[in-house]
Amino acid sequence: MKKVKKEIQTTCHRCGDCCRAGGPALHSVDLSLLQERRIPLEHLLTVRRGELVNKPGGVEPVTVELVKISGEGGSWSCRYFSEEKGCMIYSFRPQACQVLKCWDPAEILALMEQDTLDRRAVLGNGHELLPFIEEHEKACSCDFFSDLESLSAKEKAEVEERVRLDLRFRDRLAGGRGMSLGLELFFFGRPLFQLLQTSGVGIVQQGGAVSLRW
Repeated sequence: MKKVKKEIQTTCHRCGDCCRAGGPALHSVDLSLLQERRIPLEHLLTVRRGELVNKPGGVEPVTVELVKISGEGGSWSCRYFSEEKGCMIYSFRPQACQVLKCWDPAEILALMEQDTLDRRAVLGNGHELLPFIEEHEKACSCDFFSDLESLSAKEKAEVEERVRLDLRFRDRLAGGRGMSLGLELFFFGRPLFQLLQTSGVGIVQQGGAVSLRW
């Protein structure tokens, strides 16, 4: 029987698998896409330093702040991907999308967490919300995720208070300013309680107070 030679992939088949896995993190060369409003801030999500993310070696804390294109409607799939039309911004897709080759990941792996955009780079040094972003980072940081499974009872209580503080902060800044959810996720990232839920920590709300179930 004649063996059928397996085709070696060398080009993108536009299958959309990479798009369904999540929107790309943005890099310095992508800044013009934001400045020209080709990609608005409402369509971005900030992944704060210390959050757990999927990496080639498994789930690990991210070592730098990332700004990435968000999903839509509760899906992690890139918001600019259409099952019918494919990539809706293909002609001006970000750098990570341009270098990604699923059949040869060396280039995209070398780009990970290198020369990435953060909120300060996107907004510029004079933006009015930068002081509040810095205040939020100090009070509600994600630095505990790397030791989540070994936290003491005292540390767990501190995390619980941090979750409550995070919610109060968002209510004051995002709610008080009538900020859309999209902008909130860019300016302050995802709420801590949501990040904890993805790590298996339960959330209970009683009488307006939030508590954690480890």
